[in-house]
Amino acid sequence: MAEVEGSPALGILELEHIARGVLVADAICKRTEIEILASRPISGGKHLIYLRGGVAEMEEAMEVGRDIAGTSLIDSLFLPMADEQLWPAIPDSVNAQGWTSDVILSAAVVETSTICGLLLAMDAACKGAEVVVRDVRLGMGIMGKAFFTMTGDLDDIQAAADAARAMACDRLLALEVIPAPANEIVGLLIQ
Repeated sequence: MAEVEGSPALGILELEHIARGVLVADAICKRTEIEILASRPISGGKHLIYLRGGVAEMEEAMEVGRDIAGTSLIDSLFLPMADEQLWPAIPDSVNAQGWTSDVILSAAVVETSTICGLLLAMDAACKGAEVVVRDVRLGMGIMGKAFFTMTGDLDDIQAAADAARAMACDRLLALEVIPAPANEIVGLLIQ
């Protein structure tokens, strides 16, 4: 694999069929110089391929992947400069393990129909305002859907929510802003 300088690019292919997903991952390995972070089935019978590498290599890998995926491709994502808060969630979910704050912050929950749509929305939210991602679930145990929670000052949460909504487009299932969540759920928004 080629050395990745600076912020690596993120690529994700979300496929309708597991068998085609394995074929796509194999083709990417054989034809490109890219790191496959994971290639695995998720709930709903979908298959996800997470890729990391340089921008030029990612462009090539995504082209190969989309071509081989054909009509099995549900969604895809190419982020040349993914926000640093995305990386801990890939390829495994991040659980909000009792986060606390001296100040009760505002929160938002973003839910999408695809993993690609969620990570695109999350990237936009993180780049659009000062928020902290707290909990991320990517397709497992929730019928292939995805969601994340974030906290911050209400103005930042509103701005991040607007950015997430704009990027998720028709993949957005729900987005809820919770101004000053109850003390009893701070750190326990999602269990």
